[in-house]
Parts: sequence; C-alpha cells; structure tokens
Amino acid sequence: MSGESSQLPEFIFGSLSTPAGRLKQVCTDKLGLKHDGILPLDPKPQEAIRIQVRVGADLAVTSVTLYYTTDGSLPTWDGDNAAVVNLPLVRTELKWDTLQWGYLETWSGEIPGQDQGTHVQYLITAITTTGELIYCPYVDWQTIKSLAEVDQLKYDIKALQQQARLPSPQIFGFYVDLESIPSWLEEAVIYQIFVDRFAPDAGQSFFTPATRNGFYGGTLEGIISKLDYLKELGVNCLWLTPIFPSPSHHGYDPIAHDQIEPRLGKETDWDTLVTQAHQKGLRIILDYVVNHISNQHPAFIAAKTDANNPTYHWFRFQQWPDVYDCFFDVPGQPEINSDYPECRSYFIAHACQWLKRGADGFRLDYAHGVTHAFWSAFRAATRSIRADSITLGEITSTPDALRSYSGRMDGCLDFKLLELLRGFFAFETLSVSQFDQALEQHFAYFNSSLVLPSFLDNHDMNRFLWIVKGDRRKLKLAALCQFTLPGPPIIYYGTEIGLSQIATVGPLEESRLPMLWRHEEQDQQLLSFYRKLITFRRDNAKIWKQRQRLLIDNPQKIYGYVCGDYAVILNNSSKVIDLKFLNWTNAHLILSSDSANCWDDQRLTLQLQAFSGVIAIGK
Repeated sequence: MSGESSQLPEFIFGSLSTPAGRLKQVCTDKLGLKHDGILPLDPKPQEAIRIQVRVGADLAVTSVTLYYTTDGSLPTWDGDNAAVVNLPLVRTELKWDTLQWGYLETWSGEIPGQDQGTHVQYLITAITTTGELIYCPYVDWQTIKSLAEVDQLKYDIKALQQQARLPSPQIFGFYVDLESIPSWLEEAVIYQIFVDRFAPDAGQSFFTPATRNGFYGGTLEGIISKLDYLKELGVNCLWLTPIFPSPSHHGYDPIAHDQIEPRLGKETDWDTLVTQAHQKGLRIILDYVVNHISNQHPAFIAAKTDANNPTYHWFRFQQWPDVYDCFFDVPGQPEINSDYPECRSYFIAHACQWLKRGADGFRLDYAHGVTHAFWSAFRAATRSIRADSITLGEITSTPDALRSYSGRMDGCLDFKLLELLRGFFAFETLSVSQFDQALEQHFAYFNSSLVLPSFLDNHDMNRFLWIVKGDRRKLKLAALCQFTLPGPPIIYYGTEIGLSQIATVGPLEESRLPMLWRHEEQDQQLLSFYRKLITFRRDNAKIWKQRQRLLIDNPQKIYGYVCGDYAVILNNSSKVIDLKFLNWTNAHLILSSDSANCWDDQRLTLQLQAFSGVIAIGK
C-alpha cells in the first residue's frame, strides 16, 4: 500500500498499533452482525464446512439465513437466482461479554461437502425482532450514534456508517480443492525492488527531482543491467513494485493493468527482463493492486461521467458523482467493488495475462480491502494459467485475520514477525524470553497453512538501519535471526549495502531513496555478510522449520536456538559475552556477524562481541 504520510514512526498495524485502537477494534468486532470465516479454513473435497455468524449484544434477531451457490454464479437473497441454496442457521451459543455488558450469540450452519474444484459463494442475512431485513456485516445506526459520544475511543464514525449501510450484501466465498503451496516459495530469498528508485537505464544517472515525491528515473532496463549483481547477491526471487501506468512515482494507483508505465520502459523491456532473469534463476513477482485504482483510470472516468455506464457498478458511490469510497480518504484512489462480476473479471483476466507473459506470481497490495470470495476466485484462475504461480497478501491486521486467508492465498507478509524483530533488536522492548515465546506461539499458530515471508522493513516505514541510528551491528544481528527463521526472507533494496534515510518517515518517500551504485558509497563488508548469509540460507533450505530452543538468558540478553545441525546464538547486548558450553567440542563457526567472535576449543568458550551473533556447529 502507499499513502502520503504516516502518523507514527512505527504505525505498522494502522489503528491497531496503539492500545486505544485495539480496544476500539475489540468493541466494534462485537457489534452488530459479523462473520469472520469458515471451519476448516481450507476445506478439502467432500469435507463439510461450518459457517458461524456472531450477533452482538446491541442487535436482536429472530433468524439468520445463509444463501450459497456452487455453480460459479453470485448468490442472491431475493429468489432471482434458482441456483441459490437457502441454509437457515441456528443459534448454537449464547455467551456473556463483560466488555459489551450483554450477551453475544453465535448462529451456525453447515454447508455439505463439495466436489473438488467447486467455488462456493455465499451471503448472509438476518431478520430483526422488528421485522427488518439486514445483511452481514451490519452495525445498527443507533449504535453508531451512541459510539460517537464515547470521546475516549474516538471512533471513526464514517467508517462505521459505511459498514452499517453497505450498497449491497457482501459476498463471501472459498474454493474446495487440493491445491498446495509451491515449494519454490518456501525456499525463496526475495529482493524487493522499488522500481523508480533502483536503477536507471545503463550508463544513465538518477534524476534529481525537486522533492522525494518526484521521479528518480529507475527503469526495467536498469533492473536488467543489475541482474548479475542480484545473481551474485544470491537472491532467487525479485518483487517489483507496480510497473503499470500510474501518475505517481510509487505506482500503487494504476491507470491500467495491461501495459507498462512508459517512464519505466517498453513492453519489450519486460520480455527481456523475464527472459534474462529466468535464465539466471531469478523468479519475478509483481505488485498487483486490486483494492483501488487511480481516478484517471478509464473505468472510473466513465463511471463518474455517466451513472448508466456499466463501470458505475465497479465503485461504491455514496453520492454520485463526487462522493465515493476511496483509499484512506484520498480522492485520487477510488476503491473498487471486487465482487461485481465485470470488475472481478477485469482484474483476474489481467493478472492471468501477466502470468502468460512470464510473471511467477503476485504480491497483493492491501489485500484485506478485498473480499475472500475475490481472492478465492483469483487464486483458482491464476493457478489454471501457471500451476506454480504464487499469491502473497499484504494484510496489516491481526494473525487470526491472516490465517483466514489459508486456501485463498499461498502466503501473507509477516507483519507480526516484523513487529517482534524490530521490538527485540531495534527498540529493545522485548526480553529474550518474551521474544522466544512470541516466536514459538506465532509459528505454531500458523503451522503450515500459509507461507509467511519475513522482513525487517519496506517502502512504507522507516528503514531498519535508520531506527538503529546506523548501527550496522544491530542490522546484521537482526538479519542473522531473520534468515534462520521459518519464513522466506525479504530484503528491501539497498539494505545489503547500507542504504538508509535522510529524515524520519512522515512522508513515506523518506524510506525510498535511490539505490547507491558507486562502489565507494556501498558498505562492502555489509554486502559480503549478506552474500554469505543468503548462500547459507539457500544451501540449507530444508532445516528452518526444525527450530528448537537452546539458550535463553534474559540478564545477558543472549538467545540461542538449533536448526538442524546448526546452532544460532545471538548477543543482543552492548557487552562482550563469554559463553561456556561444557558439551561442545571441536565447535566451528559457520557464519559470524562480527569477525572478532571466536570459539576457544581449550576453554570450550564462545566469545560474542556486542550486538553480534553466530551460526555454529559443534559436537
């Protein structure tokens, strides 16, 4: 996603980044009519699917009904579609909730097991005690008005009002299949390229725009010229920020989805990039935006000009033509109705087009702004084009929200792990035992349902090197941990050579400075460390899920764990530490973040410099 500013330096989860925001979310989650997901998360053929709907203490209903289809058509509740099956739900749980000071109800039902390849789509309605028909999700308007008076929580009344009166019922959905996550994703080392800021055409220099919000001149040809550098670095997957026509430097407000932005290059440049990258063993995933588009997109211009135009239904106009739902209230980025059939077909068809043209998958921007039903259809369609294509969602929400995408995506960017890594290594707000416990719980919670790529920073936040005030010891220590955890690691361009910032993120462009290409500008020692780290990660691709605790020392801030035959030992303190391992002999340091770290075979002692770590093997 891309916005114009960030309210807090560590605003990773938006409103959920603060205790007040989390309390507000807990309150709103228990209001009205809400459906969170299905059980099991990823149904297999002929496996019954349990649907649960929660009714808040503020709402009184006499019935809840689910309407579903299995033939690919969209469900309706008014009898217009003969393929719709009506499933009355029953109240299965009544629970007291002290926060709401009332009873919460759970209504449940079961969709029979379906054949492989079935696309189940459904909507949910309820009848209130006053006879009103409502559909899920729903929040009562009187409740919203009462929340407006709770000054301490400062509710986003506009957002709640939109939820209270959606223009049409929300479509939910899932595919019944035996799809598995492509193995190459789990073994990937991903390099994020911000295209405008990575490399200009060969032999050219970056532009010097008046502000960092301008164009610096990075191109596809520039990326082609640096493929040997990327190959030597050791990464095997490139993630390109949006390359489609757009009025902005970041491209997250596309004008079209079937062309290359002319500033970034020609159509043939894409073909050349794909061919040469694949020849070097580098896959390419494209940033793809479905939640919103540019207000310069022809579909929006047509809808804004003529309410009878078919594309009018692609958008959610509150008051045509000037009041409509838009991304973070930015009028230049109108949000789309992802379940309108023609709109859904447009985005899926163009994604399939890029797979045919050589892309290996997609990083899906602001994916939680689009329905599960859409992503179910998206994954099925893209897999039909490329059986090993992948989908990665950007979902800045809670882990339970991420887990609901199992079976709908192959993975989600691990923002919770990002928060833990920055909290432990950069801000030092977590003890060793707290960090360890959080890691163990996090990985156990997801198990193998999704791949969770890890990262230390990206284009929407302060770079890790900036928040540690340029201390490369802390960067290398955090990277050593990142690369020895289960999820495939992502490197944000320039991290490996010490690229940082000039000012703290307010405007997000502060973390998007142009890549440093002159040898004297690059930290060659840091680059060498990253190359060795990437090589070790890829040479031992199968061991990272075998993680076991080895050492937890809160006072000295020492953390150790074992992966396969290797021990990872991290010193997150400002002191040199001598660790004695009575059961180790003939130990060997495979990789060290500090050249002064050493093993004394006579004393059976490992010496770790401040803010450093090692990967070792011993007997």
